[in-house]
Amino acid sequence: MKEDARTMEPGTAITRQVLYDLVWKEPLTHLARKCGLSDQGIAKLCKREQIPRPPQGYWNKLAAGKPTGTKPTLPVDARGADAVVFRIAAASQSPTTPRAEVDQLKADFPQVRVGERLANPHPVVAERVAFRDAEVREGKKRYDYSAEVWKQIPPLDSAERRLLRILDAICKGLETRGAAVGENDRGELVATIGEDKIAFQLRYRMKQVKIPIDPADWRSKLRGKDAFRRGLELTDELIFEIKTWMPGGFRRNWREGSTHRLEEQAGDVVATMLVAFPVLAARREEREEQGRQFKIREEQRRQNEERQRLNRNRFRRLAELAEASREAALVRDFVATLRDADLDREKMIDDMTVEQWLDWIDAAIADHDPLSRPASVFESIAAVHHRTYPN
Repeated sequence: MKEDARTMEPGTAITRQVLYDLVWKEPLTHLARKCGLSDQGIAKLCKREQIPRPPQGYWNKLAAGKPTGTKPTLPVDARGADAVVFRIAAASQSPTTPRAEVDQLKADFPQVRVGERLANPHPVVAERVAFRDAEVREGKKRYDYSAEVWKQIPPLDSAERRLLRILDAICKGLETRGAAVGENDRGELVATIGEDKIAFQLRYRMKQVKIPIDPADWRSKLRGKDAFRRGLELTDELIFEIKTWMPGGFRRNWREGSTHRLEEQAGDVVATMLVAFPVLAARREEREEQGRQFKIREEQRRQNEERQRLNRNRFRRLAELAEASREAALVRDFVATLRDADLDREKMIDDMTVEQWLDWIDAAIADHDPLSRPASVFESIAAVHHRTYPN
């Protein structure tokens, strides 16, 4: 016995060998309380890791002093007996919620402040400002869907600058705490830590409005003073959205209203994303491990199928050699009877005498019979592979 769950500190790694020893030392219900898991959770771990467990009634028989049978050994696994299965959780530690972790992070780090003006902007924000300035200088136009006309692109207004100031504060807040902010291939804003990414968006909310139809508009079938069409119009309310899938309990969007502005929620946005990164990393690692285990199982299955097919093919070759030897024995008996017959050994048949034909038959039998060269039997079987015969 290498470890005892009662003396393990929180975070202690439990390997396949240790878990095997533990499940054979006490019932799962007792072990589960010490490990910070449920008995069903430990049973699932044993099933996943191919760890044999005591059969039903084992502990009652053991307590009564009755024979319990032979304890199975730990099966060999590709990862080995020292592969870590899980870590001991703290029994007294109450589970924390994403909201509690976000609040704790906000208390531990300086507040994310939105500046009154856009000074020394983050590269992502600076690129957007430069792009708009270039469009204005070049006199480019943009289609206004509500008015259904092309309009000159104007310089950044106060609402757009406010959006960029908030975006600048969020980007800098993320990078101050170890995240990198940039764009992905689809042009979305993305925060990155290690191998994990969170795509997000900051925009003004759109609302649906009724737009009166010009009676002179020949494209519309509606006429009259009450005729209208529906369109979208920008409001002055900002929305921050996380586009990436988030685990349960994590907030994904922040929408401001008349009493709460997004400037006040920037810290909550940054803290939520930072708290989510370790959770996303754990989920990714779990998926990667599941994928790795699946590949191992598939490779083992493939190798087992190839081994079985190879054995079938080798036996098939052996059966063919046995059949060839049986045919050779049958022909040998037939030729022996033929030799006893009254034959003119000097008679010519197709440029060969009967005696020569009998010699040819003896050579053909020896060539056909694998037992004439016993070692060739094993050489022929060894030359077989799993694709020698079609399925």
